[in-house]
Amino acid sequence: MKSHNVCALAAALAALAGPALANVSVRLDQNAILDLKAPAGTVLIGDPAVVDVNLINPRKIAILGRGYGSTNVIITDRMGRIIFQQVVEVSRNNSNRVSVYRGGAVANFTCSPGCERTPSPGEDNASYSAYSSSYKDHSQSSAAAGGGGAPPAPSQ
Repeated sequence: MKSHNVCALAAALAALAGPALANVSVRLDQNAILDLKAPAGTVLIGDPAVVDVNLINPRKIAILGRGYGSTNVIITDRMGRIIFQQVVEVSRNNSNRVSVYRGGAVANFTCSPGCERTPSPGEDNASYSAYSSSYKDHSQSSAAAGGGGAPPAPSQ
């Protein structure tokens, strides 16, 4: 009888303690899809510059790596109970990438099958600025086409 009470107490304490803190790894500009144990009510992001969270449905989320680093994501159910609490680490996708070093300067390329210049944070400002504007324009056009922002201004 005593062992049943101890097991019941342990199960009750584990349920009250909430989910264990763990890590999720996401690559920059890529998503990780995760299932939730209950429908989401509120989503809290420690640093929105590092990740973004989108609800696919009430029990499934997509975590997008927006910037390098780590932050936490906490999701509660409609009653305010924590159903998801994890540290998310965003890192660079090194597959099909080449970095060319010239002294202290670095130039990054993505290769599949040919190589294209892809500026990345950490490059010197002159090199980064020369290539980053076309990527920003492309990103803004993509967001506008997908309904994620205003269309680009017409060229004159």
